[in-house]
Amino acid sequence: MIRGFACGVFDFYHPGHVLMLQECAANCDHLTVAINTADNFDEKINPGKRKPVFSAEERKMIISSIKYVDEVKFYTSEDELTDLMKKGSFDIRFLGDDYRGKPITAGEAIPKIHYLDRSHGYSTTAILTKVAERLKNI
Repeated sequence: MIRGFACGVFDFYHPGHVLMLQECAANCDHLTVAINTADNFDEKINPGKRKPVFSAEERKMIISSIKYVDEVKFYTSEDELTDLMKKGSFDIRFLGDDYRGKPITAGEAIPKIHYLDRSHGYSTTAILTKVAERLKNI
């Protein structure tokens, strides 16, 4: 059995997330998704990182309902993420292809990395921008 691991914030679940989780599930037998609680997000420390609209529990409710996902965990810090990966006995880690060539948290914790296709163009930021523009016209 191939055990896969993916992580993210997963606020405003959208078609890009569906494509991501489909690709993950196609490359493993059991998929664990770790959700960043975002308790550590601070605009002053991490410019451009906004706090999610949905709580961690609400995001877990959504992600747990997805047929591609077998297990959902939480993490709040890079240290917690590293611990999850080291303790999980995972065979493959899934990352967006925008991470190629960049330093990766706990890169040694999971031996194989599969880079996910991000050419679909969906992003939470782009969707929120579109919603904000449409709300201006109401």
